[in-house]
Amino acid sequence: MNTTHPTARPASADQGEEPPASRPVGAPYEMRPLSSDVDRMAAAALVESRARWLAERGITVPHHHVAAYRDAWAEAVGLYEDNAAGGEILIGCLLLHRQPEPRPGDTDTQGPSLGISLVYTAPDLDDQCGWLITVWAGDFAARTGATRAHAEAPFPAGGDHAADALLRYLRSLGWLVTGTGINRDGHRVARLRLNAQQRDGLAGLINCTVPVTRPEPGNGGSR
Repeated sequence: MNTTHPTARPASADQGEEPPASRPVGAPYEMRPLSSDVDRMAAAALVESRARWLAERGITVPHHHVAAYRDAWAEAVGLYEDNAAGGEILIGCLLLHRQPEPRPGDTDTQGPSLGISLVYTAPDLDDQCGWLITVWAGDFAARTGATRAHAEAPFPAGGDHAADALLRYLRSLGWLVTGTGINRDGHRVARLRLNAQQRDGLAGLINCTVPVTRPEPGNGGSR
């Protein structure tokens, strides 16, 4: 997961938080499928922007991360934020993996679960994207019948302060580190688990139009 660190966490979605006055009435955020070519290209551009931001800090993003968002067969979703002008901006994106393949010898992935990967947020926004994605993932997992959500994050090697800070941040959001492993890029990663939790008040904060059952890949409509 690649998320920005928030300066302050929003109030709990179950508290019925009122949107700021500068935003349109209704849920200030939306999580929806990236179903059109335009949507996927916007997500790829966001990943490229974050990759440049990370490169300036000595962290390399594999090229296939950008390409993954251009693939119509990948189930990609985007987090959008309403702005004061009545429009919206893409502030985060991720790939969904419904019923991901169990990892050999890892009993934690044997039950019904939801996988998320290649989580990226816009580098020029000091927002609560990590928290928003986390509460959405836990709620969405529960609504699909999964008991947990799984993700991976870079494992801190000696002196890797950025990876260490990211892992501490994810733990503060409720992600549990269940072990380590090697990802497809050949890098050691921390394996993360988030318990599913349905939040009845979340719709007032994040309007989710991601279907509980995945539609036929490649058949999404344009927007």
